[in-house]
Amino acid sequence: MERQYVVEAYLEAGSPFPPVRLSRTAPVGETYDFDARAVSGAAVRMRRVDAEEEGIVRYAEDPEQPGLYRPQGPQNLAGGVPTVQPLGRYRLAVEPPAGDGIDTDTLTAETVVPDTFRITETSGDTLTWREDSLAVTVTRSQYPGRSARFVVSTKAREATRENLTPLAAQAFDRADTSGVSLEELSVTESPVINQGNYEVGPGGRLTIDVPWLVANFYGPNVIALRALGQNYYDFLRSQQVQQGGSTFSPGAIPNVIERIDGGTGLFGSYAVVRYELEVERPSGGGGGLP
Repeated sequence: MERQYVVEAYLEAGSPFPPVRLSRTAPVGETYDFDARAVSGAAVRMRRVDAEEEGIVRYAEDPEQPGLYRPQGPQNLAGGVPTVQPLGRYRLAVEPPAGDGIDTDTLTAETVVPDTFRITETSGDTLTWREDSLAVTVTRSQYPGRSARFVVSTKAREATRENLTPLAAQAFDRADTSGVSLEELSVTESPVINQGNYEVGPGGRLTIDVPWLVANFYGPNVIALRALGQNYYDFLRSQQVQQGGSTFSPGAIPNVIERIDGGTGLFGSYAVVRYELEVERPSGGGGGLP
């Protein structure tokens, strides 16, 4: 397989500009490792292409982490810290160092950022695993030309063996064959949720039934609901089809829909809302299996 550059960056609506990761692909048969494949000495910049007054944000490489480029501030912007604008179209350009042996002058990609949204109601901040309904109602996140697409993820705050739910405990106990760790189980993500998986209510508000499979631990969890830009959505849905599941491993770049000119990777965008959820044990103590 021909070597390529790998670029990775995620714009969050309303937040400061993110870092950009640049590396090379690994040869067939070798495990991809970002630190081993990091690319130094590139010129990286980002700008909003639908509003000239926003200016250009230039990046500089982190002196302590090769291949990681951080924003250095905008040009032609009057004061303040620049943030990613909802519904803005952004263009990323990366010029790799010369003489690297890869025939690419510039990597480019564009993304349109989803509109922000907010939570209007949840099914509760303390729920019993698989006994209570887990749902969240939000305002609509606008996106040009299509309805909103979401993923729901959870982050356990107390990821201990004792707090594992039954299904997660089974996976962890098979670690000798599955290689699953508590750290890996502490973060979960649902498959992509589209308009066929949520209910549209009064005022265009959306109610999403969240599968309990996203909760691997009893105790405090952070629930995050992300509205996906088109690049991010295409990447996840094509990856899930190929892998037959919904696990997204950062840095692992399979043959999926990527939309990077001159290389591979992902230049994605999203809007996100979060809330805290306490997951309680079922009255029987174990919760049973689905």
